[in-house]
Amino acid sequence: MTSSRHSPFGILLPIPKTLREAKGTCRVSRESSLAVYADDPRVERAARRWWGRCPIRSTTSGPAVTVGIAVDCLRIEHRDGYRLTVSEGEIELLGGSPAGCFYGLQTLTQLTDFASGEVPCCVIDDFPDFTTRGLLHDVTRGKVPTLDTLKNLADRLSALKVNQLQLYIEHAFTFAFDPDICGPDDGLTPDEIRELDAYCKDRFIDLVPAVATLGHMGRILSMPRYRHLAEIEPTKSWKEMPWPQRARGFTLDVMNSDSHALVERIWSEILDAFTSPIVNICGDEPWDLGKGKNRERFAATGTGPPYIDHILRIHALCAARGRRTQVWSDVVRNHADLFDRLPKELTVLHWGYDDRADYDGTRDFTNAGLDTIVCPGTTGWKRILNAMDLAERNIAAFAAVGRKHGASGLLNTDWGDHGHFNALACSWHGIALGAAFAWNADHPTGADFDNRFARTVLGISDAEVIPALRQASAIAERCETWRLLWQPLQQIRDDATLPTVEDAETAAESARSAVLRFESLTSIDAIDPRDVAELTLACRFTELFAEKMSYERAGRTDFADQFSVAALAYSDSWRARNKPSGLRDILDALRFVANYMDHPRGQMARPPNP
Repeated sequence: MTSSRHSPFGILLPIPKTLREAKGTCRVSRESSLAVYADDPRVERAARRWWGRCPIRSTTSGPAVTVGIAVDCLRIEHRDGYRLTVSEGEIELLGGSPAGCFYGLQTLTQLTDFASGEVPCCVIDDFPDFTTRGLLHDVTRGKVPTLDTLKNLADRLSALKVNQLQLYIEHAFTFAFDPDICGPDDGLTPDEIRELDAYCKDRFIDLVPAVATLGHMGRILSMPRYRHLAEIEPTKSWKEMPWPQRARGFTLDVMNSDSHALVERIWSEILDAFTSPIVNICGDEPWDLGKGKNRERFAATGTGPPYIDHILRIHALCAARGRRTQVWSDVVRNHADLFDRLPKELTVLHWGYDDRADYDGTRDFTNAGLDTIVCPGTTGWKRILNAMDLAERNIAAFAAVGRKHGASGLLNTDWGDHGHFNALACSWHGIALGAAFAWNADHPTGADFDNRFARTVLGISDAEVIPALRQASAIAERCETWRLLWQPLQQIRDDATLPTVEDAETAAESARSAVLRFESLTSIDAIDPRDVAELTLACRFTELFAEKMSYERAGRTDFADQFSVAALAYSDSWRARNKPSGLRDILDALRFVANYMDHPRGQMARPPNP
């Protein structure tokens, strides 16, 4: 298959397993005959959405084109596989199941020029490498998406053949048993979840709750009425905690029966809102486990057995409601001697987000007979621009070892630590990479992927903007740029491991280049204006980061004005896609930076929250 950026097939994302090009094109219109035999109304609706975008009438004479879509599990062996055959007078799409037909429709949609109705003739045989192809999206660290944003996310994921969307929740849900935990402006409501759940199902996406009920419970356990349930009791309110402490969270006292009752109340309401047969019970990073109230009690046995006991309690609670459970790998991988205590129907989510990740540790879980899903990340958390190259290496490596060792899925993760400054548009590249590798573990990276991503996901013809973003993001491999942006300058100047002023200025130059390309977009570009705003702002903050780093050299006095303008634009961009939630914290941090840079070094101590 040609990978030429000018080929009509050069936009396909993910790349199909087998593509045979043929001469000619098929011209479809709403005069075409459309027949769907998939025994699933979702396929019919998806086909009608595609058909409805085609021209009203054909521009050619002769018999109308026929389009047939059907399930044929005898000819298409893989359940999610499909065969798409396009000739000049006919389009035939066969799927191994209704889902396979739906995924074939996504490929057909990408190939269709809706201005002319032309589809290039070809035969495509395709199927995924992983059964589960998912994205975990953080909705709890400060940024809570609106329902419309989550629906748009589901649309984009379904176009990339993703079949699972997890929402990570620590407290950002309006629990009826205690409305003080979260209000509707700071979390998702059960009605919003139910509406999103139905929307996702219509696109063959399973909406899965990922809920922290062991570690990362800082917001709930900081409330006076729940502090006694923490292994080490918080002494500050959530508002008083700095972002690093919020991200670390607090750990539940797993030996307290009142803790068990709290977990049951949380999961009872979550399970009432989500209909998925799968739940992620998390269980990751219980930093305080056995270090506080239970230090002496766990001294003899270690923390492994009580940790497994807690996981088994939550598993039993969810299993009683007909759900299968998932758990993060970071604790269980240190207790291989306890693998036999884990239920065989439990799935291990094996995660790691940099070049030092324990990729081959996947084998330990699959060899033990445990269903395993590999979990890379988009590497945007605590950064202005995502570390795009690092995310690419991370995703590709996990896809390779996942397929090699028999993992059942790939769950890409998009976190928002430290207030969730990072923008959704900055994660699209990593999100699309995860989708591409979940479908095809041999997917190309680099320039080939960037071209497909620019045209298919962003909707722009100038793919050169992506290399400019990559170059601007290179600095994020070496440091957490958002954290350094709000930290006082004197705290970072003497750290030899951090980028130099020259590094920051190089990143800023690439960011300016990207902005110029965004400004030159034409009427043929279909990019979402919210994507443009978020990516442009990320580039602008990359420039401000460089200006902060070179403060003494620059000798300028207008930093407060620059940051004020950027902060106002950031606020508008946030509100375009998200609830108010944690915006105030971000703006307070930006005001601190502006004021700090306008005063002699050291005059201001620290930002109000960070």
